[in-house]
Amino acid sequence: MKVVFIINEKAGNGAAKRKWKNLRKSLQIPYKLEYTEYPGHATEIAKRYATIATKFSDKHLLIAIGGDGTVHEVVQGVITTGEVYIGAISAGSGNDFGRGYETFTEASEIVRFTQQHSNAKVMDIGVLQKNDETLYYINNAGIGFDAYISKISNESKLKRYFNFFRLGKLTYVFFLLKALNRFKTFSIKVIHNGEEQVYDNVWLVVASNQPYFGGGMKISPSSNPSDHNIELTIIYNISRLKLLLLFSTVFFGKHTGIKAVQQYSGEAFEVDIHGEVIGHTDGEFAGITEKNQRIHFGVMHHAWHLARKTS
Repeated sequence: MKVVFIINEKAGNGAAKRKWKNLRKSLQIPYKLEYTEYPGHATEIAKRYATIATKFSDKHLLIAIGGDGTVHEVVQGVITTGEVYIGAISAGSGNDFGRGYETFTEASEIVRFTQQHSNAKVMDIGVLQKNDETLYYINNAGIGFDAYISKISNESKLKRYFNFFRLGKLTYVFFLLKALNRFKTFSIKVIHNGEEQVYDNVWLVVASNQPYFGGGMKISPSSNPSDHNIELTIIYNISRLKLLLLFSTVFFGKHTGIKAVQQYSGEAFEVDIHGEVIGHTDGEFAGITEKNQRIHFGVMHHAWHLARKTS
């Protein structure tokens, strides 16, 4: 099995670079090394190795060292490629992938997987479609407040300072407070199983393939990335102060019984967004909706293979 490390040295303000430096000291197997240089580069790298693996029926293990964005890009490049396994070493600011999926922490775990790769698990991937555009997400995709927070966080120099002082988990909370008075709510219509429901004063719509977002918030406690379903969470009709209090309960997954929270579970949802609202996939900017634009949230079964620790 060929082993390739795909490293985003900027992730976690250098955390990825430090983790690789420590890992390679005890890595006793052949490997190739690739460094990302710009947004989307990890996807290009992964596609290149996926093509080789498919052409020559040659098993590859691609290990992303970086944050959620790095893993997101790597998985994009290998969708439906059976010869490729994806592993990860969490080294970002939020690291929600590492909470919802099993990841590597030591060189010995990687070596064991190359010897006994039967422990890989087939995973679903979330699908977001709007107009003629199709986007994918391994963690979650959102329209509204969470996407707005992700955008201002990714554009701010303060995020680097949080990472420098190893306070990456507080990044989302800090920018949540900053965004609270700026964001304008919107209305939506959800179509599911032939039934329609309108929601006003909506803060966010999140489609989840695993439980976590925002650096450890358990937004969708029942989500499972291999059960062929996604969960749709809507937070609506709630004041700014109460929203802030609600978010304090999300870390523990205790928000689902609150009146302002509506959750659905299923294979697909259509959502009409009645305004120009920002969107994201796995925390990456996914454009701004047009007024009354219909968004399709769905799930693709058996989309990629997760490399897991082997006992």
